[in-house]
This record gives sequence, C-alpha cells and structure tokens, in this order.
Amino acid sequence: MRYLIMLFFMGILFIQSFSYNIDDYLFFDKALKANEKKDFKESEFFYKIYERNYKDSYPLTSNYAKYYIAKNYMDLGKYEEAILYFSRAVYVPEEFVKQKTKKTNFFQYRRDYYVGEIYLKLNNHKKSNEFLERLVTDYYDPKLTPYEIKALNLLRIKNPKYEFIYRMKYKGDFSVIDKLNSSELEGLSKYFFEKKEYKKTKIILEKLYNISDKKRDIEIRYLETLLKLNENKKIIEFTQDKTDMKLIFIRAVAYEQAKDYSRALYNYNLLNQTDYQDRAMYRTARIYFKLEEYKKVKNILEKIISKNEKIDELMLDVYVKLENRSKFLKFYEDFRSKYPENPKLGLYYMIYTKLLNNNQQPWDMANYSIFFTSNYAVRNYIDSLENFNLEETFKEKILKSALTQIGELGNSELLDLATRSKNFDLDIDTVRDKITVIDSFAKSSFYKEAFEKSKKYKRDMYRYRNLLHNIYPKYYWNEVESARKKNLIPQSLIYTVMYIESGFDKNNDKFDRIGLMGIPLEGILEKEKYFDPQENIELGTKLLKQSYEKNNAMILKTLIDYLYGETVLKSLNFELDGDLKLETVGDDKLQKEIEEIVYTYAFYSAIYN
Repeated sequence: MRYLIMLFFMGILFIQSFSYNIDDYLFFDKALKANEKKDFKESEFFYKIYERNYKDSYPLTSNYAKYYIAKNYMDLGKYEEAILYFSRAVYVPEEFVKQKTKKTNFFQYRRDYYVGEIYLKLNNHKKSNEFLERLVTDYYDPKLTPYEIKALNLLRIKNPKYEFIYRMKYKGDFSVIDKLNSSELEGLSKYFFEKKEYKKTKIILEKLYNISDKKRDIEIRYLETLLKLNENKKIIEFTQDKTDMKLIFIRAVAYEQAKDYSRALYNYNLLNQTDYQDRAMYRTARIYFKLEEYKKVKNILEKIISKNEKIDELMLDVYVKLENRSKFLKFYEDFRSKYPENPKLGLYYMIYTKLLNNNQQPWDMANYSIFFTSNYAVRNYIDSLENFNLEETFKEKILKSALTQIGELGNSELLDLATRSKNFDLDIDTVRDKITVIDSFAKSSFYKEAFEKSKKYKRDMYRYRNLLHNIYPKYYWNEVESARKKNLIPQSLIYTVMYIESGFDKNNDKFDRIGLMGIPLEGILEKEKYFDPQENIELGTKLLKQSYEKNNAMILKTLIDYLYGETVLKSLNFELDGDLKLETVGDDKLQKEIEEIVYTYAFYSAIYN
C-alpha cells in the first residue's frame, strides 16, 4: 500500500514537472479584452497586477506588452505615461531583426503612429511630425498602408506636400506631379516599383529624368521598369553605345526578352571579368539550353563561381539532355540533400531510380509535357519518402495543450510570442517541435500563420511523406467542400488557387486580387465581403468553374486562365490535350511560376488522393 501511495505522489510530481503555466497569458488577455470593450480603467487595473505579479512573463520581458499598456494609457488620456511606455515598446520579432531590407517592423508602425497622434494632441507639432513622417516611406508594405494613410491624413492638414503624396499614392491623381520635388518623386517611383505598378513608375521616372541630378540611379530604375513592361525596343535604343556595365546587362536582358539571342549573347559576353560575370554566364547558359546546345551549357555552368539552386537545377537538366549517367547519378545525390523542397525532385528521382535499375529509356520522362510529368513524378517521389514518427511523448502533449489554450484566446500574436518564449522548452531545430508549432496555429484556426510557419520549415516537411500536408494544407475545408459540391470541380483545383493567390490569408489584398482566392476587385461584392472566407470561396469557386468549363476541363489551362487571364493563356503554345512544354514559355519568370502552379496541383492531388 505504501508503495502504491509513493507511486501516486511520484506521478503527481511527474505531471507537475511537465506542466506549463500560462496564467500570465490568460491575465494579460483579460487586460486586452477589457481595453477592447473600452473599459480602460479595468484594463489599467489588470495591467498593473500583470506587471507586478508576472515580471518574468515573456510578453512583458520582450516589450510586446508595453505597447498595449501604452495604448490603454493613451485611451485614458494619460499621455505622459503612454509616451513613457511607447518609448519602451520596441518588440522586434526575429524575422524583422534578420531581414535584409530596410522595411520597418510592423509593431513599430503602430507605435510610431500613436506617439505622433499623442504629440499632436499635446500641440507638439514638431515631435508629432517626427513620428508620423517615419510612416511615409519609399517602399510598399501592405501592413504599413493603413497607418501611412492615417499619418498622411494628419500631416496634410498643415503641409500640402503630404496632400500631393496622398493623392498620388492612394487616389492615382498624377495631376499634382509638378507640385513635388525630385527627392519626393524619387521616393514615389521606388514605392510604385515595389508595388508592381510599373506604368505609374514609368510616368514618374520620365518626369524625374529631366529634373533630378541622380541621372544614373534614375536611368537604371527607368530601364528596369521598361524591362518589367517588356518595352525591349525602347531599352535597346536608350542604351545604344552605353558602356556602363549595369546598362549593358539590362540591354542584354532586353535582347533576350525580344528573343534576339545572338545580340543578347554578344552583350552578355561583354560582361566577362566584371561584377556581372556570373549573372551573365547563367543567362547565357539558359539561352544555349533553349537553343539545345547542351555541351556549351555544361561548359558555361562549370565555370560559374557562385553556385545556387537554379544553377544546379540547370546543370541536372543538362546531364539529362546529354544522357550523362555517371554525372547525373553523382550530382543528383548532392542536389537532393541540398534542396529537398525543389519541385523537380520527383522527376529527377524517377530518372535516378531507372538508371540504378538499368531500365531502358531512363531519360524519356524529361521529354514529356509539364502537367503529365509533374503529376506522375510527384506520386512516385512521395512513395520514395519515409514517414516521420508522429507519436507524441506525454511532455509534448502537455506542451501542445498549453499552446492550444493560448491560441483559444483568439490572438495569433500572443500564440506567436509563446512559441518564441523559452518558457515552453521548444527546440525549433527539431522536426518534432516544428510540427508542434504548426499544429498549434492550425488548431487555433490561424491558418495564414500556420502556413507561413510550414513554409519556413519546409526543408524538413519535404523529407517525410506524412508531413507534406503541412506544406499543402486543406484549411477552410468546410467552405471549400461546400463550394466544390455546388460547382462540381476538383477540390485540388480550389486549393491550388488558394495556395498560390493568398497563402491562406483571408485578408489578402495584393494588386487588386482580394481574399483567399484572389478574386479581382470588380464590384461584384462589397469590398468587406471579399474578406469573408465563405463568400470569397463561394465566388472564387464559381469563377473557377466558369474557367474550367470554358477550357473543356483542362486543369492547366483553367489554372493559368484564372490566375493570369485570357491574354496570357492565349500567348502560350498548348498541346492538343491542354498540356504544355515548359521550355516553350518565353518569359522565364512566368515559366517558373507555371512550374510552381503545376507542382502545387500535383502535390495536392497526390497527397489527398
């Protein structure tokens, strides 16, 4: 009996040793919810208790909580306390620390706007402008947009310059272009270029070229804009007799886009022994690949110093075309280890296994059209993967339970904080804990965040058959299944569109393609309804069905028609069965995008069928 009692108490101690205390998150959430209900006094009361009793809480030590404490003081009209806390609210997630661009941390956008607003209420216009002007940038970031609009609306009251910037950025009113100086126009040109509004960029740069003293910078951005607009003839005329290496490279690309390969090769050759040599050699190799001069491609690629995935992929393709058994076998092993997520691995794997088995005609698969090849290759490749042992330890179950409880609070930022905190013993270097993180977001219905995490960890997910569903998930299953039954089209077709268009972000609003299925904004619905998952999926699937019927149920044509439109669809040379030889797609960017679309569909079909 004594022995059983000892075991009982040891069991209790064991369970307690593997429990995770989330009281600090629950209490912090109480303060947040009180603020949402505009009960600012109660929110202040909760925040004070939280700060006093949970000094080691990660939301507090990371400075994340201080932003919300500051915002509540602002709502109470306690501006000095708000400014003090905002000055400490410098939470910076890891991905912002490591980013290579100068784009500002989203959390800082919010802080800077409210600090600017407080100083405006205190009639300190100089300090107010200092913070608000930080939000008027020369780059495009959809997360920044609502705060920039708010900032511009405050700034333009006193300064007409911001009125003109606002009208150009957000009203498309270019009648005020003469009201802005060269520095302001330069910023706008960078903004529109990043936003992929190249026609607007071109208008500004043509104006700038006559008034700016930064001739070379403007010239290069102008030519890069013309490249995006496929105005190759204008680029060639503009750069005639130019000896600047950057301009020669752009001229070579223009000749390549115009399919004048002999002149493109001549210009790329001028870049030997320059900083552009490796880039020029890679593009030269691609041209020779199109011209089916594979030995030349091989010789060029071997001389490139800085190797990367796209160069290695082209080299493998060359070994296939040359039917070089020994080189392919050796190179494939290294390629698979370095790039487990490469979409063409299925094709390479099939050739590899045929070579090992001494099958006849092992190279044939590389000559088939992309849709047939991808579907066949992906199914065989998935069969080659092993399964990951998903059996959870007791500790892992307790951890997942704790994270799920935080997720149930309905705040994805809080859950993200928890997964970054050391308090939960997460080791993100392990596959097991990466799965735990993805699952915690998915189970809390934070699908966009779950998808972003899975993409971040995709190298590991691609190594195991039973983890592939994390890369190609079926989020919003009920809405998709309902729409599919009404329209009678393949479910994989709907999910491929969601994957490509929005990455499962229901608030997607990029380049006038709205919501989960990237529906063109054409006034069919009120804009708010485009962001409703059920409405968006219903309408998107209906439009997809129309394309499906118009293209005689040919999957690849349907996807390209829906994602790019009829103009792009008609520009491609399809086979009679609706398939496509990828090398016939002249635009290299479009070629890679079509490859991603096709392999996305192939994975969805193979994983779930």
